[in-house]
Amino acid sequence: MSTTPSGAERRDGSRWKSWGLVSAILIILFVLSWTPSFHDAHFGVARHESNAVGSLSKINELERQYARTHVDKGFACKLPLLLTTEKKNDEYDLVASLLSGEHAGYKFAVGTCAVNASGITVSYEITAVPAAPGRTGIRAFCTDQAGQLFYDEGGSGPQCLALRHALPN
Repeated sequence: MSTTPSGAERRDGSRWKSWGLVSAILIILFVLSWTPSFHDAHFGVARHESNAVGSLSKINELERQYARTHVDKGFACKLPLLLTTEKKNDEYDLVASLLSGEHAGYKFAVGTCAVNASGITVSYEITAVPAAPGRTGIRAFCTDQAGQLFYDEGGSGPQCLALRHALPN
């Protein structure tokens, strides 16, 4: 008697091995999809948050430039006022996109502005909140005329301004 498996028995065994391998791969992919690093790599939360922080820094820079060139007005309390009049060579103007109010998965807004007795704006607050919370970002970010950046883990702009948790450098 022969103890070697027939061709049909070998095919059935390899079929089970293939299904087992496919099942193992699917389970691994499912588990990986719930890890933060996989989520960031494929859904861009960290990238959007990083862009929001960089954008707030850019807005601070534009506010300082505006205040220097508009000594009689001080800071701008509306983002579109920060647009420069210089002509751009490329079709896509990053600053115009940023100052439109929504950029790279975040919504940007000027919070409060304080005006002195002379009518000059001496302070401002700006917030950046996720446009689609949980998908484009988790945290809210904010800043003021001092240029320091703050964050709120819950994604709330008003909470960011109220609690002022400093963003580590």
